[in-house]
Amino acid sequence: MGQCMSWALGLLVPSLWEAEVAISATALLIAALILFLLTSDQRAATKPTAASAGDDSSASSSPHSSATRHHHRDAGRSGARGRAVSEITCAPGAGCYIIKLELLSAKYLIGANLDGSSDPFAVISCGEQKRFSSMVPSPRNPLWGEEFNFLVDQLPVEVTITIYDWDTVCKCKVIGSVTIAVLSEDETGASWYELDSKFGQICLRLHSSKAFPDSDSSFEECTGVESPRKIILKKKRQTMIEGIGPLQTIYKLPHDEIVHQSYSCALERCFLHHGRMYISQWHLCFHSNVFSKQLNVIIPLQDIDEIKRSQHSLINPSITIFLNAGAGGHGAPRSCSQNGRVRYTFASFWSRNRTFRALESALRSYEATLEAEKQVRAHVLLQKERNSVLSTKTDSTRTLEKNTEKARIFQPFIDEHVLADVTNKFFPGTPEKFFSTILGDNSMFFQQYRDARKDTDFKLSKWYTSEEYGGKVREVTFRSQCHSPLCPPDTAVTEWQHASFSKDKRNLIYETKHQAHDVPFGSYFEIHCRWSLRTISSSACQVNIKIGVHMKKWCILQSRIKSGATDEYRREVCKILEAGCDYFLKSESNSHDSDEIVMASSP
Repeated sequence: MGQCMSWALGLLVPSLWEAEVAISATALLIAALILFLLTSDQRAATKPTAASAGDDSSASSSPHSSATRHHHRDAGRSGARGRAVSEITCAPGAGCYIIKLELLSAKYLIGANLDGSSDPFAVISCGEQKRFSSMVPSPRNPLWGEEFNFLVDQLPVEVTITIYDWDTVCKCKVIGSVTIAVLSEDETGASWYELDSKFGQICLRLHSSKAFPDSDSSFEECTGVESPRKIILKKKRQTMIEGIGPLQTIYKLPHDEIVHQSYSCALERCFLHHGRMYISQWHLCFHSNVFSKQLNVIIPLQDIDEIKRSQHSLINPSITIFLNAGAGGHGAPRSCSQNGRVRYTFASFWSRNRTFRALESALRSYEATLEAEKQVRAHVLLQKERNSVLSTKTDSTRTLEKNTEKARIFQPFIDEHVLADVTNKFFPGTPEKFFSTILGDNSMFFQQYRDARKDTDFKLSKWYTSEEYGGKVREVTFRSQCHSPLCPPDTAVTEWQHASFSKDKRNLIYETKHQAHDVPFGSYFEIHCRWSLRTISSSACQVNIKIGVHMKKWCILQSRIKSGATDEYRREVCKILEAGCDYFLKSESNSHDSDEIVMASSP
């Protein structure tokens, strides 16, 4: 019995050596914790001191700079495409400049991955403004067709385009960059620029024009139709308590951005990026720091088109946010969805439904603010009209006619953002003769061309006037042969054609939408083409052809589909143009011969 008691005491009661080790470890942990708290307090104390010293030095050096910072802090922003263009304000009576940059494509990029591929995306910066393009997976010759707008107060300026290779874990690699100087108001066509690396070129189109803040139309063009902060700017400016929060330290947003809601979640990309979501009155922000790789996403509320949540609240409770078509540049390469809309998916919420209700409430509040601003603006415009003494009935009639013309805006028939120049040649006839001989209802050109290509089931409808697109529209269907091993022997093809003349009949715009039905992913894309015919003489016109691939849905083979379809249809339109010139010359010679026969037979 005594031996059992001694064995139990030895097992339960620690020895003197064990007690010494436990006390030493506890003391070491307490000392480390105290040291960590002291160093963190010192860092927090030095940051405000340095910030205040910097503010004092800048204020003492230039009083104008402090006034400028105050002006920028109060200035409203539209929020479109990441950081808003109206961050740069113009002096009253002075003009600003709008710079529109179209990022079309790139070629011969370096394969940054081990398998020789790359996932390129572009970062376009102009001064302090920065835009992000979409990420195209695994191509070395990507096609973007995206447009980015910048607002600057003076020219010349420099625009820098940097191509990165997206990497989920490591730091994004720089593939190459190019800097373009915008010297004056001008518009350039699609031009190729060499990157500063050994290989790689990018295709860009630049347009710079002057915008006057006093003009409502030009100011709305560069800042958005209705800026949601104009109603606040028109009120009497009150002193604000400047608080530094996460929206100011992480995203560099103005001090009037206040976090209304904050949630812990994850952004779905190749894998989950865990971070935190912030909801303010104007923006939805997300910040993540995974494997020392920071990921910041800023989504203006005015860019959000739709919010959806997953069907199951327990299995993968997520929220998907769809942005308006054309919205982009929110801080990270994004994935496309149906109809070209950008999609962001957030998951791993503690309370998914609560976050969903908070997002809906923020959107309703934003829309209410926007509606109130529209009413205020309409009231101001009405007061200006009533107080105008110089206006006459003639002026009011002209204004009514202009408003009527502006209200009648036709919808675009094709997606202009995906178009790229293919060829620029001449046609031996005027645009009117091109339409009557090649495109007319009685013309046999397309019937003969499809027969020569051995296409079957050719059906061509009559032209009819379109109230939606303007001009005339018709539909063409046929079955075309396929030579790809992944496609069937032939496939059904539908082509929609649109033609419109200028008022003087000297210019013709001929547009087509081409869709194959039986090929893999045939319903996911359309081939858009535009023929621009411009009269240069009484017997010739210049033909400029542009083509592009419009993705109706996102798929894994998007880049391969774009490159393959673009190359194939480029050869197709060149053959159509050559065949059209031969057909026109033969028809002209036949008509000339028939006229000579008639004249010879006449007494």
